Amino acid sequence: MTAALRGLIVLYAIVAVIGTACGGKTASSSSASSSRIISISSPATKGNGKLDPAVQMPAKFPSDFPVYPGARLTQASEVTANGQTTYGMQWETLDGVETVGGFYAEKLSKGDWTLTYNGSANGVFSAIFSRKSNQKDAGILGVELVNGVTHVTAALGVVS
Repeated sequence: MTAALRGLIVLYAIVAVIGTACGGKTASSSSASSSRIISISSPATKGNGKLDPAVQMPAKFPSDFPVYPGARLTQASEVTANGQTTYGMQWETLDGVETVGGFYAEKLSKGDWTLTYNGSANGVFSAIFSRKSNQKDAGILGVELVNGVTHVTAALGVVS
């Protein structure tokens, strides 16, 4: 597991635990994947693995958040606490990391979204983004190739 993905997972877990401990109202999650061995390939490599089964998009997930065309949502969780909802999402595609990362670098710089940071290192694309109209709506995103499948992992906090 790369440091970027590990950081995304740790951040999401911290937000989820704090949100629940602070009197969170709701918590739900869907996951179609189980634990698996992770191998990282070249970022230009197009995936040749098998996508996990799809799960349902949370009803209140922001409809204007860019989703890579053809990507399958395979993990989704939602935690609401103290007026903020945090989403943990994972999409999968067989397209390469560079292509998918380029999509997010472009789309998170348009509309109501702005990039605070984006970059690539060791075959992983990562980004920090926020909403232009409300910078309290913010998140992190990582894109990496895992066992022949490109994973897009995002944690997004939205103020209610």
